[in-house]
Amino acid sequence: MFSYLKRMSKTTKFFVLMIVLDTLIYLMRIKGYYFSLLIPTGNLLLTVLTLVAALTVAFQFKSKVKKYTAICALILLLPIISFNFVLNALLLDYSYSTVRYPSGPQKITIEYRNASLGETHHFYNFYKTTAIPGVSKKINTDLVDIMTRGYVGDDLALLGTDNVKWSKDNNVITFKSSYATTTINFKENKVNANLVKD
Repeated sequence: MFSYLKRMSKTTKFFVLMIVLDTLIYLMRIKGYYFSLLIPTGNLLLTVLTLVAALTVAFQFKSKVKKYTAICALILLLPIISFNFVLNALLLDYSYSTVRYPSGPQKITIEYRNASLGETHHFYNFYKTTAIPGVSKKINTDLVDIMTRGYVGDDLALLGTDNVKWSKDNNVITFKSSYATTTINFKENKVNANLVKD
């Protein structure tokens, strides 16, 4: 097997590496783990790199039929992928912010956006750092949703990032605002958002 890998061209090795990386990221996401640098870009960067790698491999085919078939297949995939990215950019336009632990280099990343249909829904996801550098774990399984009417302020202020309370052991963080109290338990990987009743 190693002799076969040595015989592969650099572009083929790059393509194989991208497929392995895509598979690794997919398996990590099933368990709620993400590469910290890729959280804001989603699948965009990896998909583009995989397409470029596939295109360079397609150009290496000696048979013209194989070469044109591979290139045509990739060209047919481009509108589908482009539509998916445009749809995600329009509907899931997330912003990101971090809150650092009072002691130590750890941090929590907050992914947030809002959508208005009469009332405004403010959506949040939370990611914590792990023992593996560059890897984050998603804390909440369900999207945290805080609904407001007539609120014109910032999503982070609504969550209460300016009013943060940490437990003594740094295992629980509480965000408090006039709209909601959101508690994150790092040990149990749980998020509890309680809306403040008028």
